Amino acid sequence: MYNLFFSDFDGTLTTKDSMMSIIIYQRGRFGLVFALLRIFPLLILMFMGRYSNQRTKERLLHHCFGRMTEEEFNTFCQRFADSHRHILRKDLYDRLMEAKKNGNEVVVVTASPENWVSRLVPEFKVLGTKMEFSPCFTGRFLTPNCYAQEKVNRILEAYPELKTDRNRYRVTAFGDSRGDKEMLEFADERITIS
Repeated sequence: MYNLFFSDFDGTLTTKDSMMSIIIYQRGRFGLVFALLRIFPLLILMFMGRYSNQRTKERLLHHCFGRMTEEEFNTFCQRFADSHRHILRKDLYDRLMEAKKNGNEVVVVTASPENWVSRLVPEFKVLGTKMEFSPCFTGRFLTPNCYAQEKVNRILEAYPELKTDRNRYRVTAFGDSRGDKEMLEFADERITIS
């Protein structure tokens, strides 16, 4: 039997929300507050269920990073990752590293963009949200926001054998929020991080 480990990122493998952290890293706390105030009506509509989580996130990231090309943004994400490894939850990170050392596949499945997540945890494969650049960030994602059912969709896209030959695999999933519910239910072993 082959073991697959799927872990959420923000709040599960990290102790802080990485999107808020990267905005603070670029703009400071005041800049984050200003950015959130700029999209405040959208946040209210989102919490009321009248505006999508994806569009709200796209607007926030565009407001903060819309002037950067993909190369500039990736360079910035590397600087952020180099100075923010401390936000990783050490006990879970060590557990996943041990699983990888034992020959198991470890994948981070996250709604956050792959640009900074893959640089914070280069040891693991990352299935995350992909941003569109042309040449600067357009304010749109190339993929659906990797949240809720989309996490399972992305897992099955990357590992189609889980549809056809599931009995050969043992899936362990780690999560901490509503956005991880479907991924946890998909797993054979579910571990909720609090």
